[in-house]
Amino acid sequence: MDTFRTPDALRRIKGWILPFVFSFLILAFLTYVTLASLFRPLVWAMLLAFVSYPLYQMLLRRVLPGRRGLAAMAMTLAAAALLVLPMSFAAILIARESDGLFGKVAGLVGSLDPSKGISPDTLLPDVVLRYLKPLLERYPFLRDAMRQVAGRVTSTMLRFSQEFLGDLVTMLYHQVIIFVVYFFILRDGHRIVSYFRGIVPLMDDEREAFMSRADNVLRAVVFGVIVTAGVQGVLGALGWWFVGLPNPALAGALMALLAMIPFVGTPSVWIPGALYLFLSDDVKGALILAVWGLGVVSTVDNFLKPYFISEKAKMSTLLVFLGAFGGLAAWGFLGIFLGPLILSLFVFFLDTYRNAWELYQQEGREDAPS
Repeated sequence: MDTFRTPDALRRIKGWILPFVFSFLILAFLTYVTLASLFRPLVWAMLLAFVSYPLYQMLLRRVLPGRRGLAAMAMTLAAAALLVLPMSFAAILIARESDGLFGKVAGLVGSLDPSKGISPDTLLPDVVLRYLKPLLERYPFLRDAMRQVAGRVTSTMLRFSQEFLGDLVTMLYHQVIIFVVYFFILRDGHRIVSYFRGIVPLMDDEREAFMSRADNVLRAVVFGVIVTAGVQGVLGALGWWFVGLPNPALAGALMALLAMIPFVGTPSVWIPGALYLFLSDDVKGALILAVWGLGVVSTVDNFLKPYFISEKAKMSTLLVFLGAFGGLAAWGFLGIFLGPLILSLFVFFLDTYRNAWELYQQEGREDAPS
C-alpha cells in the first residue's frame, strides 16, 4: 500500500500545507511592502548586470581567476565611473542652467512691453518679425496673449527644472542601491540563476526552454533598443555637425536618449534645430537637417529595431510593439525593456499549457476503450 495515500498521511499533509500557505502569503505581502519602493532600482541593477555580465566573466577568467568578489568590485567601480558620475554632473548642470535660463526668459516675457524698453524686436529673429510685427500693430491683444502663453510656458519649465533639481537626492539614493545590488548580482549571479531554475514550476526540458527564452528576449530587447538608439544618435550628430549647429555631441547624445522613448524620439531634437536654422535665414541648412532627420535618423529605427528584437528573439513584432508601449505606460522608461519580456514569457507559459493539454487529451483518447 502507498503510505502517502493513507488517511493519516493525508491529514498530516493537509495539516502542514495550510499553515505553510498562510505563512507564505503573509511573508510574501510583507516582502512586497518592503521592496515595492525599490522595484525600479532593483530592476535597473539586474539589467545593468545582464548587459555587463559577459565582460565580468572575461575579467574573471583572464585577469582575476577565481576572485569573484574582487572582479565584481572592479566592474562596479568601473560602471559607477562610466555612468553615475557623468550623468549626475550633467543632470546638475542642466538643472542649474535651465533654472537660470528660464528665470531670465520669464523676466523678459513678463516685461514684454514697448513702454518699458522691451519689445519683440529684441527677442525674435528678423524673418519672424516681418510677419509678426504687422499683426501685433493691427491687433494689440495678440501681444497680451503672446505674453501670457510664453509666461505660462516658461514658468512651467522653470518649475519642472526646480523639481528635477530637488529629485537629484532621490536619484543619488537610487544609484547607491543600484550599484550595491549590481555588485552582489555579479558576484553571486551563478547562484541566483541556479536558485531560480530550481523554483520554476516546469519540467527539466521546459525549464531550460523557459530560461533560454528569457535570456534571448531580454538580450534582444536590451541590445536592440540601445544599439538602435546609439546609431540614431551618431547619425543625428553627424547631420547636426554638417549644417554647422553648435554642440553636435550633446545633440547626438540627446537624440540617442530620446530615441529609446516611443512617441518622443529624435524629431524632438532635430526639428527644433531645423526651425532654428530656418528662423536664422539658413533655409538650405534647415532643409538638409530636416531631410536627413526624417529620411535617415528617424527611419533607421524601422529597420534596425525589428531586426534586433523580432528576428533575434524569434518574437512577434506585434508582441514587441504591445510590450514596449504597454510597459512604458505601466513602468515608465523601464517598461520598454520589461514589457516585451513579460509578454514573451506569458506566451511561453500559454504554449506550455497548450502542449500539455493536447498531450493529456491524446493520452485520454488512446486509453479510451474502443
